Amino acid sequence: MPERRRRRRPALQRAVTATVLAAMLSLPVLAGGLTLRVAEPLGPVAPGAITGFNVTAAPPVVLYMTEYGAMDIGSLRFPPGNDADNYVLTADTLGAFAQTWRILNEPDVHLVTNFFEGPEHALAVAATLRELGITPRWWAVGNEPDLYPRNRMDPSWTAEVYCQRFRAIRAALEAELGEVRLSGPAVSGSRPSGMDYLREVITRCGDVIDLLTWHVYPTDGTRSDDDALATSRELTGEIAQVRVWLADPTVNPLGYERAVEIGVTEFGLSWRTQMLRHLEDQVAAVWLAEALGQLAAAGVDVSQYFALYGLGGHGLIDRTGWVRPTYHVYAMLAGFAGTAHRVEGGDERLAAYAAIDDSGLRVLIVNRSSEPIDVTLRADGLAAVLDVATIDDPTFDELLAPRRTTHDASTPLLAPPRSVVVVHSPR
Repeated sequence: MPERRRRRRPALQRAVTATVLAAMLSLPVLAGGLTLRVAEPLGPVAPGAITGFNVTAAPPVVLYMTEYGAMDIGSLRFPPGNDADNYVLTADTLGAFAQTWRILNEPDVHLVTNFFEGPEHALAVAATLRELGITPRWWAVGNEPDLYPRNRMDPSWTAEVYCQRFRAIRAALEAELGEVRLSGPAVSGSRPSGMDYLREVITRCGDVIDLLTWHVYPTDGTRSDDDALATSRELTGEIAQVRVWLADPTVNPLGYERAVEIGVTEFGLSWRTQMLRHLEDQVAAVWLAEALGQLAAAGVDVSQYFALYGLGGHGLIDRTGWVRPTYHVYAMLAGFAGTAHRVEGGDERLAAYAAIDDSGLRVLIVNRSSEPIDVTLRADGLAAVLDVATIDDPTFDELLAPRRTTHDASTPLLAPPRSVVVVHSPR
């Protein structure tokens, strides 16, 4: 008996020790707390700033009305991506798109005309849309023309030729429809070549573009998570640079006095459609949340994510019906509107964005680091009890959705590693 006790005691001690260690490991090890202060207003969050999407002709929208109904969908860009220039729009295709548009409550339409088919095709599309009862808010001319010389194997497709075609399509549409709003050039995510092309287009035809557009795809899905997430901070600089170019008479000699909208009409962490990594995972969701925060805070007029529904790795819901973490970022940010406010106290690990409207204050907190961070929130009129939605890898694995809780505003809240947190302080 004594010998048995000696054998059992170490086993019992090991079990107790393992239990204690497991409990200790489950507690968050905070990587230095932060106090976030909601500060001065920055300007209005445009209705289209974070509510737009590229969409195919006939995605199975009716199967996911609960999901899409939980989002703010303000605009649709159609056709998506290279489809705009690779295919000729027919009455049947436009009819299929019209069904999707109606089911989604008729958001603003951003219709992309086929650059290579020219003005005649644009007029045919306009006639069909009129029959369908659709009046586009914007007409885009082509998609990613900076890639035409390489993709079309013809170096003659220059920015000068693009502007010539842009003017011709504008003249044709105006003659038929009267006042129209045209967008372009929707340059690709290639850097620096895409932005160089954008600048040249501003110089050559800044007088006829109403919505100046470009695309953001900073990686190809092969970078480390940390390197990929670091690219999210580049967007604010691009927005500021575009505004400087538009107002500079040496860069925009024909249109520097015009009021021009700006828009990012395709974006995502990775451009590589056939790869899922960094498009359908939590890293993609964290990158997307910070991109949306910057778009809202910087006063962009329109953004259109690529894409609403599955196109390979792209899309909020894939073709099997799998609802990706990126979808939940948009659903969590429904109602992020009103006036954007600067948020003080973030650092290289964590960024925050705020907006105030009649429903109260919303704060988007993005922890891009691999450590949990304790966050204390300070704002005038902060409610005593806050509504909090949080998504990170463990939460998504458990719930396939964000965790929604209430929180005592007098105590810090936890931003888990690689997480998106949206706090609502109701009025």
